[in-house]
Amino acid sequence: MLGGFDSADSRSGVALGKYRPFRRLAVGGMAEIFLAYARSLAGFEKLVVLKRVLPQYAENHEFMQMFLDEARLAATLDHPNIVHVYDIGEHAGSWFFAMEYVHGQSLLKIMRQITAARRWLPIEQALAVIVGTCAGMHHAHDKIGLDGIPLGIVHRDVSPPNVLISYDGAVKVADFGIAKAGAARSSTAVGTLKGKIPYMSPEQCRSEPLDRRSDVFSIGILLYELTVGRRLFQAESEMGIIHKVVNGVVPRPTAVLRGYPEELERIVLKALQNDRNQRYSTARELQIDIEEFAREYKLSISSAKLAAFMEETFDAQVRRWPTDPTLSVGPEVDEPAASWTGVSNTQRPITNTQDSRLGVTPPPISPPSPSPTPPASPDDFAAIDAALARMIEAETDVGLTSPLGEDAADDEWGGLDNLELEDLFPAKQRDR
Repeated sequence: MLGGFDSADSRSGVALGKYRPFRRLAVGGMAEIFLAYARSLAGFEKLVVLKRVLPQYAENHEFMQMFLDEARLAATLDHPNIVHVYDIGEHAGSWFFAMEYVHGQSLLKIMRQITAARRWLPIEQALAVIVGTCAGMHHAHDKIGLDGIPLGIVHRDVSPPNVLISYDGAVKVADFGIAKAGAARSSTAVGTLKGKIPYMSPEQCRSEPLDRRSDVFSIGILLYELTVGRRLFQAESEMGIIHKVVNGVVPRPTAVLRGYPEELERIVLKALQNDRNQRYSTARELQIDIEEFAREYKLSISSAKLAAFMEETFDAQVRRWPTDPTLSVGPEVDEPAASWTGVSNTQRPITNTQDSRLGVTPPPISPPSPSPTPPASPDDFAAIDAALARMIEAETDVGLTSPLGEDAADDEWGGLDNLELEDLFPAKQRDR
């Protein structure tokens, strides 16, 4: 058996309809993910990802309704910054749906990689990731149903495992498994939390009705962490994190990182307003402000530069296409959901001689003067670079490598369930 699919189905070429799974990529508490071929007439062939309900949950009506809601919802979304869902099917009593295979890594794995290598995410790449996330989420938030009525989609789990970056520089939002639409048939019980607590909005922590501004808050957390270089909401327990989120305990970026641009801080803090009425009302508004900031500081946000960063960060062995005949496939293992876009857990050590910022200069402390000024010298950016270097060297408990609590290293991570806490960069957490 391969995760519940017969070996004859997955290895001998017998298809599940037009799909032939050949590798299990991840398994969680309620679902599992496979890499598969989609084959059709006239030699049509495509790599896809199949998400399938585990057999023990196939008879759970509430869970099956949520699973089918996810498939129906995601299938309506057609945007370059969202993982596409192609089809839904049933095999031997178990439902599955087919979605786009993204050849790349999750933001979670990218952050682990650069942290382990004692590097820093260039600010241009950080902003590129956030801009792509904003674009995809705005499309989902604005989606109109076939009846002409807005679907009212709220993702509820915009977090590092669910933001994927392909090796060619595309940014895609994934996993609408706990997304909520106004017309969804499944419901969430009052008092339950769905999502990853360190990336929840205050209203989500309070189990209040949500709208798109909840996702804007989650994107704001990602923006803070990628540009400041530390976890935003940290505590020794889940309740401690919830307390900080609900009470708006957000350290100002300029107080954490000397030289942090004040204009970028204004954007970050507006996205993280505790009162949703004071936040950006849409992800597009946040995206526009970020793009204007980048233009003002002459920062280049492009998929080509993001692709170059991915190539620099992950070596050719990791980036091999999963059907490469030279790729050795080991025994099946259960991996976190964040790994289902990659083909290998092998990570290339980066030597100290490499530039920790990939040659990308961070923005200055304040916006450039409108009057002509001489070109900036490297000394103009020394403050922020020195601060980054000190944080990386010190490896203090406020850095991105710090766990949420003493037991974080031993926690099992049920990434597919969307109900577990996980550390961003478990240098102290095992890969599975």
